[in-house]
Amino acid sequence: MPNKSALRIVGLLFCSSGIVALAAPLLVSIAVEVIAGWLFIFIGTIQIIAAAQSMHAPVVRGTLGLGLVALLLGVVLIAAPAAGAQTVTLLVALLFLLSGTLKLAIGRALPDPQAGRALFIAGLVSAMLGGLLALILPPNASLMLGLMIGTELISNGIVVLTIASSAQINQSAGAAYSGSWSNPRG
Repeated sequence: MPNKSALRIVGLLFCSSGIVALAAPLLVSIAVEVIAGWLFIFIGTIQIIAAAQSMHAPVVRGTLGLGLVALLLGVVLIAAPAAGAQTVTLLVALLFLLSGTLKLAIGRALPDPQAGRALFIAGLVSAMLGGLLALILPPNASLMLGLMIGTELISNGIVVLTIASSAQINQSAGAAYSGSWSNPRG
């Protein structure tokens, strides 16, 4: 089982990051878009290099074309983050929907009712945030993206803190600790 202290630290980091994101949502949105931009530049560059090293003409054209598109998208996201705000916000909405669905399923399957309930509620929050973002995609998408990321971080932090304080982890940790000392051959 995970270390309770490590889980508490992770939970507190999630919560504090979420509070920072809620305090400066536009800054968080721009950071997400710039990071995505650099990833596209990296991916585009790799594809262009792969195209230059390829021996097959159709592969070269296709790979070169994809590389140039990825590179251009990355440059646009870095040069004008607001231009890509709605696209990135829609992708995050889809990520939240998927994350929420998985959290709901895992929350229902957990044997510890306290941790399962917390994960199930976090799944509902993620799915609702994703649905809201996807359906309402506001004109001020950059601001909404930062607010939604902050809310998601806090929700995840609460789940991790709840799991850290769950009785099952306490019992497992105690059993592992006492078991290592009670075995005379061990």
